[in-house]
Amino acid sequence: AEGAYAVKPKPSFLGPDHASTFEDPSVVEAYRHRPPYPEETFDLLADLAVGSGGAVLDAGCGTGFLARPLARRGFRVDAVDPSSAMIAVGRRLEGGDRVRWIEAPMETAPLDPPYALAVAGESLHWMEWSVVLPRIAEALAPGAPLVIVGKEFTSSPWDDALPELVSRYTTNPDHGPFDLGQELESRGLFAPEGEVRTGMVPFDSHVDDFVESFHSASYLSRERMGRTAAAEFDAAVRRMVGAAHPEGRWTSGVRAFLTWGLPVPLRPRRDGA
Repeated sequence: AEGAYAVKPKPSFLGPDHASTFEDPSVVEAYRHRPPYPEETFDLLADLAVGSGGAVLDAGCGTGFLARPLARRGFRVDAVDPSSAMIAVGRRLEGGDRVRWIEAPMETAPLDPPYALAVAGESLHWMEWSVVLPRIAEALAPGAPLVIVGKEFTSSPWDDALPELVSRYTTNPDHGPFDLGQELESRGLFAPEGEVRTGMVPFDSHVDDFVESFHSASYLSRERMGRTAAAEFDAAVRRMVGAAHPEGRWTSGVRAFLTWGLPVPLRPRRDGA
């Protein structure tokens, strides 16, 4: 943003070309197979909100995995996402009629502050950090936090083999693990204050649904993989999972991890910077 300090660029594998996969029909369709956040997640988020009730900003809402449960708890939720297809699905899901959906990039979305809480569920890494973090900071009520929410799963027998399989079929070969909170903190854009994990809760799905859930990832969009590669990948995952679950059901544990802190407001550029 004009007037801000220069910020080290994001890793290239988080660039806009890869973020645009969330407009792909196959990714939108596969999104429903992602495990939901445990109910405890929303108890923790409600406790982190400043004051009682109030408004919540969901930055990069997708189909509303965070927005819809928070709205059912009585918060006014502004849910922002650039994908019209994701929002169209979210509107139809339970609780979708209670959310104020905003179809726009978080960098330019019309907001209605102040917010008692801002949340970002597996989404903030796709945004232009040097623009979005100061925007969120300005939109939050005094002392209100930004909470970054992710998921973790119990170990599975195929955990060692799966990364090699993904590396053969990924459309984003440079994509790798990264710590979003650390990336933001190192750029002076986020001051973390705490983190917590929910308890593990069971999640059960059909093996076919589990296989399909992989195509909700930016680097395994069916449109970008191509029909042949996608079919080969699916068959290989089915073999892996089927060996451990011949009954055709995949059962795992899922928990949420929450990192919260204060985003840093826009700072004037130093002379010569």
